[in-house]
Amino acid sequence: MNDEDREYFSAVYDKYADTVYRLGLVWLNNRADAEDLTADLFVKLMSRPRRGFESGEHEKAFVIRSAINLCKDRLRRRKFRQESYDDVLGYMSTPEEIGLMEEILALPPKYRAVIYLHHCQGYSTAEVARLLGLRESTVRSQLARGREKLRTQLNEGGFNCV
Repeated sequence: MNDEDREYFSAVYDKYADTVYRLGLVWLNNRADAEDLTADLFVKLMSRPRRGFESGEHEKAFVIRSAINLCKDRLRRRKFRQESYDDVLGYMSTPEEIGLMEEILALPPKYRAVIYLHHCQGYSTAEVARLLGLRESTVRSQLARGREKLRTQLNEGGFNCV
């Protein structure tokens, strides 16, 4: 690997490592798994020939899509599901973020993923669809159902949501 490639991968790591780590926390619910995911993703990216991206958004989408695929692979290989969300919640900075993230993490995984990418990461429904390999209409319906489940959970928890 030449110096130009090292600089490129260092810049990519600096830009996206935190995003990949947070995504790993949300999907895998475990700090160690999220750290492993982040390391594995960037090792894979470094071991492949450098790709030409159309834009910074294209590059970011590629990194996030790759991280999601690795998360799905890890979840398929798990023999049991870990229910502790302490690692994810420890990454939140305010009590409001912690409370909301607890409710998001209580959603089924398919709703959790679309809600997190759309509302927490700011992706449009079209971008979420591309990242998750779904149709845009599926993302919109999962968002609607996920929001409804979230609203129900919040109402049952004593919060007054309309």
